[in-house]
Amino acid sequence: MNRIRYIGFSIHTPSLNMSIDQSLFDGAPEHGPAGVLRFFSFSTVCISIGKNQKVDDLPGDLRGTGIEIVRRPTGGGAVLHDGDLCYSIVMPETCLGTTGSLMESYRLITGGLKRGFGLLGIDLEYGEGSRYRGGPMCFAGALGYELSLGGRKIVGGAQRRAKGMLLQQGSIMPYHHVPHERLIAALLEGLGASLDVDYTPLPLTEGELEQAGRRTMEFSVSLRHGYSR
Repeated sequence: MNRIRYIGFSIHTPSLNMSIDQSLFDGAPEHGPAGVLRFFSFSTVCISIGKNQKVDDLPGDLRGTGIEIVRRPTGGGAVLHDGDLCYSIVMPETCLGTTGSLMESYRLITGGLKRGFGLLGIDLEYGEGSRYRGGPMCFAGALGYELSLGGRKIVGGAQRRAKGMLLQQGSIMPYHHVPHERLIAALLEGLGASLDVDYTPLPLTEGELEQAGRRTMEFSVSLRHGYSR
């Protein structure tokens, strides 16, 4: 069993949340502690887009709303964040399955989330999609390693990898109607069993927050029309 640093739950601005995850990923050692886990929400309604996603591909009704848009360090499609619970995990690839492959790591993490929901009596189903079809909105459909509730996608995630480490960011939509505190407790238990990890509680330090705060502009997105920053 590996030990993983559990940062806890926090609420930050959209750009600071993205900067925190990038900083944790950049600072992760190739060898050493198993990794870092945190849960978070956004202080305001916002849209996050994938690392390589074009803002112009977003539906016009979203681009013209004035909602803040941030770019994630990970890939995937756009997500409208409004009351959802987000998570991020930084771990060595070798800690996630026998091969550390993309699909194996997705299934281990998602399986832990599914197990956590099961502890609350909520039976989620895996999606049926076999490949990402490139649409602009992440939650338009669930892939085989993502989770649905009553035919509606509820859990999505995306990864980034470098130097033997991975960062997975994910969002859990609020269709379950479970308070965040209760849901997080169940998800921690589910992920702990699926990933074979134990937790060491250690919140972000003031220095880590200051470092992340200096990079927030890297993740803010400006639009030529509608909202600009």
